[in-house]
Amino acid sequence: MALASLPIVLAVVLAELAIGGAFLMWFVDRGGRAPSGFLKLVGFIDVGALAASLALVPTFPRGDLAERAGIDTEPLSAFAQVLVVALVLMIIQVVATFLPVRGLRQAAGILASFTGAIALGVVAVARPIQLGQLAYDPLAIMALPLGAIALGGSDGAMLLGHWYLVTPKLSPGPLRRAALVVVSAVALQIAVVAIVALRGDLTGTWQTGLSVALWLRIGVGLLMTLFVALAAWWTAGMNTQSSTGLLYVGLGCVIAGEVSARVIFFLTGVPL
Repeated sequence: MALASLPIVLAVVLAELAIGGAFLMWFVDRGGRAPSGFLKLVGFIDVGALAASLALVPTFPRGDLAERAGIDTEPLSAFAQVLVVALVLMIIQVVATFLPVRGLRQAAGILASFTGAIALGVVAVARPIQLGQLAYDPLAIMALPLGAIALGGSDGAMLLGHWYLVTPKLSPGPLRRAALVVVSAVALQIAVVAIVALRGDLTGTWQTGLSVALWLRIGVGLLMTLFVALAAWWTAGMNTQSSTGLLYVGLGCVIAGEVSARVIFFLTGVPL
């Protein structure tokens, strides 16, 4: 049943990358000092990642296969429909980077981020789990949008760092804000995992593969990412080249952590 959920995991991770990227693009652009080339590049990457996520929808498990994997197919259909709306908004956001209409770009960015967060909340209920009187876990609905900010934010911050390599006089403010977005998202993710642990979801017997994924998620995807993102934020004010290098490492850590977390969630229902 692990293979049955793999297309969902890949689609969700790609959607996280795109949605978090759109959010970071909007957040950094608020101050009006983000390089236009950076905005265009991130916008194109977001659109491509979300289109790839939608392309995986026909491979989602259906019928008996989905039932055996513990997947509810109705939220998966809604997830795809909401992603289409988010994709249209992201296209508007990237087209607006070529036009002198910053207000339209800002509006499209925040709407794309909000719509994408809804899509991730919807797909979270595709893995139902009985929790007291609730059929779905509120922490799971929170975990996926936070993962989007961490993953898309790391990718966007790393790409932003490249502009400082060719424009040394560029203000470090946007890069520091981008790194701080990642720090904040990962800190909230750690809080979610702490709550999950306190309620006892991480106790009991885990299969060997899932145990490795769990420690990869916590040790690399959260703790190491937090340390690296904090270091990137700190060094951005002194040496943007070093900060960019750290953000490369941070992106790798986040990718490993998000893939591990989504595999665990869609196999066990534990939100990490």
